[in-house]
This record gives sequence, C-alpha cells and structure tokens, in this order.
Amino acid sequence: MRSGSRLMRILGTTGVPIAIALVIVILVFQVLSPVFLRPSAVSNYLNNGIPILLITVGVAFVIVGGGIDLSIGTVAGLSAGMTIWAVGAGMPTPVGVLVGVATGLVFGVVNGFVITQFGINDFIVTLATLNVAGGLLIVLSENVSLRGVNAPGLASLTQGSTLGIPTSFWIAVVIFVVMQFLLMRTVFGRRLFATGVSSEAATLAGVEVRRVRFNTFVISGVLAGAAGVLLASRLGAVQAFLGMGYEFTAIAGAVLGGVSLAGGRGSVWAAVVGGLMLATLQQGLRLNGVDPVYFSIVTGLAIVTGVVFDRQAQRLVLRRNVGGGPAQAVGAHPVAPEASHARETGVKS
Repeated sequence: MRSGSRLMRILGTTGVPIAIALVIVILVFQVLSPVFLRPSAVSNYLNNGIPILLITVGVAFVIVGGGIDLSIGTVAGLSAGMTIWAVGAGMPTPVGVLVGVATGLVFGVVNGFVITQFGINDFIVTLATLNVAGGLLIVLSENVSLRGVNAPGLASLTQGSTLGIPTSFWIAVVIFVVMQFLLMRTVFGRRLFATGVSSEAATLAGVEVRRVRFNTFVISGVLAGAAGVLLASRLGAVQAFLGMGYEFTAIAGAVLGGVSLAGGRGSVWAAVVGGLMLATLQQGLRLNGVDPVYFSIVTGLAIVTGVVFDRQAQRLVLRRNVGGGPAQAVGAHPVAPEASHARETGVKS
C-alpha cells in the first residue's frame, strides 16, 4: 500500500507524466532511427532546442502568475538582431551579449509596466509588443547587415563544448536551476503561486500583486533576450522574421509540461520537459524523413495527447487519495501549499 501511495504521489507531481512520455518517445525514435542518439545529432538537437526552452521557462513564470506573454518570440528575434548588430559594429562579444539581453529586458519592463500600471489586458499589450519587436527587426535588417559577422567569442556559446557537451547546454542548465530555485524556494515564488491561484486573495493577504506580475514579465523578457543571444550565436545571421511563431511553441511546451493556463500551477523543470517533448518530436520526425509541413499537425496532436495524459494521471491520483487525508492535496494540486502559505503569512512586499 505504501509503495502504491508513493507511486501515486510521483505520478501526481506536475510534469512527471510528460517526462515518462518523453522517455518513451526517445526510445521509439531511437528504434526507428539509430542515429537519433548519436553525439552529433544530440548536439544539434540541444543547440536548436535550447533557445525555445529558455523562452518556455520565461513564459511559464508569466502563466503561473495568471498572465500570458505573446511577445517572447519576436523579442527573441530582435534580441538576436541587436546582438549581431552590436558585434558587427565592433563591440566586444560581452557587450554584444549584454545588448541582446538588455533588448529583452526593455520589452519585459514595458510589458510589465503597461499591464500593471494601466490595467490593460496581457493579451492586448503583448500582442502589440509582438508586432513592435517584429517591426523593429524588419527595419533593422533593412538598414544594417545582420549576416557574415566574424565573432568567434559569440559563436563559441553554441559551437564550443565542455566535457563534450555544447556550451549552450551548460548555460541553460545554470539558468534553469536558478529559475527553479526562484520559483519553488523563495518568497517571490510563493507570492507568484498565490497570485496565480487568486489575485484577490493574494492582495487581501498583503501581497503586492502588481509588483509580482511586473517581475514575471521582466523575467520573461530577460530570458527571451538570452534566447536571442544564443540564436545569434548559432545562426551567425538574422533574418527579418526570426522568432515569429516561437511564442506559440513556448506556450505549448509550458502547457504540455503541466503549467496551468488558469495560473497557480507549474514548475520550471516541468516546462522544460514539455518543451523537450516538442523538440524531440520535431527532431525525430526530421531524422525519419517526415516533411516539415506536418510538424505543426503532430505538435498540435502531441499537445492534446500530452495534456490529456497529464490530466488523467492527476485524476487517478485524486481517486486513489480520496479519503486519504493530507496526501490528497499533494497529488491533486502540488502548488496549493505554496499558495496557502502566501495567504497565511501575508508578508508585505
């Protein structure tokens, strides 16, 4: 009985069902295409997928807080363009990296400020900044050459390796660990979950909801900027429409990983697993000669299937724990204790 209860707890943890599905998908693709797990293929897979994973984590913070950020894709594209421009203009690579990240920061601050100070809907504001960032990249690409930049330092971020693994992977791991700690082990994280569960209750508990939500958009913008830097490093050139559509892949990855669009539920590692699932599907289909036009169809089906799989696992845990006292809350709603703690403490921001 104890082992069964423990299994139910594990399956009820956000992201675990999708992680199990990811392992199954990897094994299936390895059988279908023996080159799937070759070092060169894995390296290419990581370099292609990590920028998307970064913006997936960024938008997960916004979603957990009950919001949405549609601008992350084009902001990442513009950040890549600004990075290439800065390095091409003769600035040192570290400065170029800072320019790219700062571009994302500026858009995050603008999104957060307009949404929290003027009370305008997230969807409207970030849809507007999506178009602004995309338009600025088009203008930049028409007036400045964003290709043929010789910057070994910038290229080393994705083309270099440590212990045989791409440098970008280690950069991403550090970022993910920091973000997971911020979300799950800090006062900010508890306030964020409380805000996502009920902003009204969080406000009554003393949480400065506007500040919390502002910070989520700043985080999303900074991670979009970091993703842009890695895109610039990998591609070495930027086209006018780079980043278009990335926002939908990122949101889909977060939701697939168990981040609730209603807010108040999710984790960084679960969002990463969801993003990895989509990246793995695309890589596996590509290696098996499937026409790219079918990627969006498969992605859509994967999202529905994955979310249903996750929800069924949650319901199974609920049924198993009915009448089981405290264990029910852990399996059914992993973030409930965080939200409850924020309500109970009522710590002022």
